[in-house]
Amino acid sequence: MENVNQTAIDSASTVFEKVGEDYIGSKSRFGDILIGAPYSGAFVKTYANERKDVLVIPQTIEYTAFLHNEEMKKVATHGQAPIVSSQARRDEIVEQAKADVERLKDNNRRLRTFNISLEVNRKDRSVEAIAKRPKSNKAFYGIAKAAPDDCFNVHIGKAIALRRALGLAVPDEYLNAPQPTEVRVGDVVRSTVDKSKKYVIAKGEKAWSDGMAGLSSMAAKYGRIIDDSREEVGGE
Repeated sequence: MENVNQTAIDSASTVFEKVGEDYIGSKSRFGDILIGAPYSGAFVKTYANERKDVLVIPQTIEYTAFLHNEEMKKVATHGQAPIVSSQARRDEIVEQAKADVERLKDNNRRLRTFNISLEVNRKDRSVEAIAKRPKSNKAFYGIAKAAPDDCFNVHIGKAIALRRALGLAVPDEYLNAPQPTEVRVGDVVRSTVDKSKKYVIAKGEKAWSDGMAGLSSMAAKYGRIIDDSREEVGGE
């Protein structure tokens, strides 16, 4: 039985292993799953329905040997889900969204089903996806807009909008991503004292430019993060 299980794991494109209430990504041939990261049952179900060769391993001691992460082995043995911070979970969802968008764009480009375009409106805090059939005027649209109290992230927005344009289910993770808790370079923060003012968090000399603020500034310490896309700084 063990040989059969290992053969199944070796042949699978993606492997999730149930640990507590979460499913831990332990193998990803396509690179769109973070190894050692926890995913919800809803996400795994959607992911498995849209892809081939996805293996989900139930939580049993005999399977813990296949966990790649040593800490996850310990967690599985005790039957407890790992503790993941809200910021770490958001970071994971952002990376998941980036990979999702690239995969969907690549699939449509390769299969020539749709020409994909994405338009970002930062003032409106929204993203519009357009899926146009080649050599046709027929097009499908999808829009994602951040709620007034939510932090806007262009990568999550692109994933939501594109999935809506293509008629695909939108994972709950995208719609209910945790709000950021850690201010980083490239984030846009709004002053809690004067809500008409917002600053881009920067480092070095840029931190003292107009409209910029340093990581050690009052704006970074007390401001509210309203955009953590960080495209201009490569996510650093």
